[in-house]
Amino acid sequence: MICIIWNCQGAASKAFRRTLKQFCRSYKPDLVCLFEPKVSGDQANRICISFGFEEWVRVEAVGFSGGIWVFWNHTVEIQVISTHPQFVNLQVKEGNGLPWVLSLVYGSPNISLRRRLFSELTSSSFSTQPCWLACCDFNSVTSSDEVSNAACFNSSRCADFNNWIFREGLIDLGFTG
Repeated sequence: MICIIWNCQGAASKAFRRTLKQFCRSYKPDLVCLFEPKVSGDQANRICISFGFEEWVRVEAVGFSGGIWVFWNHTVEIQVISTHPQFVNLQVKEGNGLPWVLSLVYGSPNISLRRRLFSELTSSSFSTQPCWLACCDFNSVTSSDEVSNAACFNSSRCADFNNWIFREGLIDLGFTG
């Protein structure tokens, strides 16, 4: 399965839409997820339709913050399990393989809302699935190695995220960039 998962921080510009369409022509993804599109309502619907995917779901941005758009074609079987202001849970089934869960997350920059994310996004919601991949922008870090200015790092700020990773039995796959 080929996925494009992109914290685009704005999807309204013609340049962004042109770039995404070029990526889709080049890589032929089965699934595309965009975070922080910063577009809502009818304008968001028109943009989503313009990408030409067979299916899509979106979580509305709150003002100009957040928002999650997910697009897919029938090359992969996807069922929306749930939507939430900070995440979308999908059941993914590829060919004859077992279904698994994909959580696409945009954690609020607001710490109290992000704490709700960590209490509400739990594997117990879909415990019958053998595998779970949670990815995207949690707006949290696990250590000072993940920040550009370590002098401003506050370890208490990452405690909720680290506790959630531990409680859910997840493995941090790391990052680049």
